[in-house]
Amino acid sequence: MFSEEGGPPVPIDDLIRHISHQSEESEDNDTIEFPIQKQHKQLTLDVKVAANDITTNQPAKNRDSVSIQNIPSGKHADPILCQEIQTNRSSEKLPTILPQPLPHVVSMPTVLRPRPERQISIPPREIDYRRKQQDPPCRGRPDDGISWPDRDALSFSRSLMFYGTGTITEENERACKFIQEARHLRNKYFGGCGIDQNTSELLHKLQQDDSNLSFSFGENGVVEVYASCNADDHSSIRENLCKITSIEWSGGSDASCNADDHSSIRENLCKITSIDEYVHDYKRLVEIVSDGAMRSFCFKRLQILSSSFKTHITANNIVENEAQNSLLGTDFYRTMKVDNHIHLAAASSAKTFVDFVRNKLKNEGDVVVLENGLTLNEVFCNAGLDTDHLTIDAFNVLADYSVYQRFDNFNGKYSPFRSAQLRKIFLKVDNHLHGRYFAELTKIVLARHEASKGHVSATEMRLSIYGMERTEWQRLACWILHDWPGDYPGKVLSTHNRWLVQVPRLWRIFCSKGEGTRSFQDMLENLFSPLFEATLYPDDNPEIAEVLKHIVGFDSVDDEGSAESPCSCSRPSTWREESNPAYAWQLYYLWANIEVLNRLRISKGLNTFSFRPHAGETGDVMHLAATYMLCKSINHGIKLHDQVALQYLYYLDQVGLSICPLSNNFLFRKIASNPFPKLFKRGLNVTLSTDDPLLFHMSDDALLEEYSVARATFDLSMTDISEIARNSVLQSDFEMDWKKKWLGDDFIKGINYCDELKTHVPLIRSKYRSEHLAMEQMLVSLISAGKGKSVLREMMRQFSIAREAQIDILLNHSLEVPQDL
Repeated sequence: MFSEEGGPPVPIDDLIRHISHQSEESEDNDTIEFPIQKQHKQLTLDVKVAANDITTNQPAKNRDSVSIQNIPSGKHADPILCQEIQTNRSSEKLPTILPQPLPHVVSMPTVLRPRPERQISIPPREIDYRRKQQDPPCRGRPDDGISWPDRDALSFSRSLMFYGTGTITEENERACKFIQEARHLRNKYFGGCGIDQNTSELLHKLQQDDSNLSFSFGENGVVEVYASCNADDHSSIRENLCKITSIEWSGGSDASCNADDHSSIRENLCKITSIDEYVHDYKRLVEIVSDGAMRSFCFKRLQILSSSFKTHITANNIVENEAQNSLLGTDFYRTMKVDNHIHLAAASSAKTFVDFVRNKLKNEGDVVVLENGLTLNEVFCNAGLDTDHLTIDAFNVLADYSVYQRFDNFNGKYSPFRSAQLRKIFLKVDNHLHGRYFAELTKIVLARHEASKGHVSATEMRLSIYGMERTEWQRLACWILHDWPGDYPGKVLSTHNRWLVQVPRLWRIFCSKGEGTRSFQDMLENLFSPLFEATLYPDDNPEIAEVLKHIVGFDSVDDEGSAESPCSCSRPSTWREESNPAYAWQLYYLWANIEVLNRLRISKGLNTFSFRPHAGETGDVMHLAATYMLCKSINHGIKLHDQVALQYLYYLDQVGLSICPLSNNFLFRKIASNPFPKLFKRGLNVTLSTDDPLLFHMSDDALLEEYSVARATFDLSMTDISEIARNSVLQSDFEMDWKKKWLGDDFIKGINYCDELKTHVPLIRSKYRSEHLAMEQMLVSLISAGKGKSVLREMMRQFSIAREAQIDILLNHSLEVPQDL
């Protein structure tokens, strides 16, 4: 029996008769409506009968149990409840009975006003909530005509970002045009649009025609590639050149003949954007990011990104945690984390290094370690050291307050006991032992990653090539490929490491050794000539050719805060003064020669190299403008905090940032003011690295220490650090098959397609990131194209519709409605 306060009881059978009659009259209705008189106001309630218990799908214990709910009417009704009504109506237990009037049905609240009639057109959702299997997650936009799966719609709360009438201004349009121009500059250099896209095809066809490729450094400081051929084949080579490059060949001026009746086509087959054009573009980018309208617009967009992430976490942190907890079979410790930025000379922990030296002094004290015949024992005795000095404190390698803002003192920490001899013995490749101790220490570090002690990790370690001598590459290749003895015998190669070559910017030292006779081009030739020789003539340079297969990129390192000359269009062959060339100028010549080398290696089916320099650690913030144009990712980048326009550009193009908060804390930026958490929350492509574990970390597992400190200091969730770990794999230059193992087979399509069972990042987070990035990119594109105002009007209209729909849903479900709504 049911009754309203103060009203007579209503028999349950009367209620059933009334509902059954209305159900037969309207086959299309999902709900059953009937009037109730209350205080002279006509109200409409939606009433549903459930003969079965909805949660257990079992017959109700009490036949008189009736569910009466204020829920959406018509097409918004719950299809399961509607199906229950339809089932009950056709069952033998509930025969059809003529309707009877119902004066009172349910108890009504004391404060209620009629629900306003709203005509909101929302498509019906045909969903079977009782099915045991959900739709698979929708990782990308469905094809036309296919609706979003229910799981996608309900996976997390989206917060609509409303753009008011004053959003599109002339200043904003100007800023967006600047952004598009800046992104075009990046595409021109890093994207390769400024380079002849047919170069690799050209080189490949020339080799098929039995042409002998050769190279030389041009006057502009960039390698030039030529084709040499027999005189009989000269015409066919010209024909291929004309087809691929559309170059008009004019005979004698383009070819020269020698006494042996051979011809050499002296046209550069791989042309790179000139230094003059680069300097012009670089200065233009500096102007763009310094513009007031540009900085204001980018600042606002970054603030909105910060607010959006805070809203997302507030609304969805519980859902994210539940989604991550449901990813069974994996966790943060079993997902791959790559240390993208680590220098080999400081890759071991201080404890591991001290133990290694103690072991060598104890077991190999009589081994000759220097060219002058001194043994290891004699070196220590001459320095006034014995076994009692073999402690971490006495080694004096851990960073302290003395290195803050002092790059010179920081470099000194690489030398145990501040002894250059001991550094050469243990941490150099070129010494009397041919780097044996260094190789054994390195293999101890690599073995730890291979054994996955504590967690799964990999590294991209840096080896140095200084460019002082042309023989450096040969010595390094022999060191890596040598079959070393010891506890971990074999080559200095690992399944959990890929090598990068770091090029220190040491022009002043190189110049001083030549006493004014050397040019910057001499340094470039020492760096790159062996690489081109090994690529073109691998049989003559087998060691370098083999070791290049295990190198994935180049880095440029040194103190960014040191004084430098203004960026100019000078040629390397003319640069002989002792002062340091501009950072952006040096980066151009490294990038240009790497780009030519990559084109040549692509034509021969060989691996290529990325360019990932140190930038934005200290010094001029506009160093980051040069790396934005040229590089896939950078190391550090904390100076982006000081330049919002560049920060927004790095976000839009997802330029990788490998940040080292513990290293920054000792050198240039205290951890409390480190911008890492702000950059991460805004959606920049950031990850955590160790830089120099020997100097900055206390435990044997430096990478796990870095994550642990960051999580505690920056208040990061497990989803956050899993996302950061995933970014490290994406930023790395490991092979495609290796990445598929840790990211999923379809990761190349975008972060939505990364396998959450492998990355431990729930799809909710990935979709949030990808949606906001896509929205920002589209917004900038539309405003710059002059479509901002028309798009804004449509967005406002759709927002109004969505707002009305949300209010309608609330009203349909609420018994108490505020009078102001």
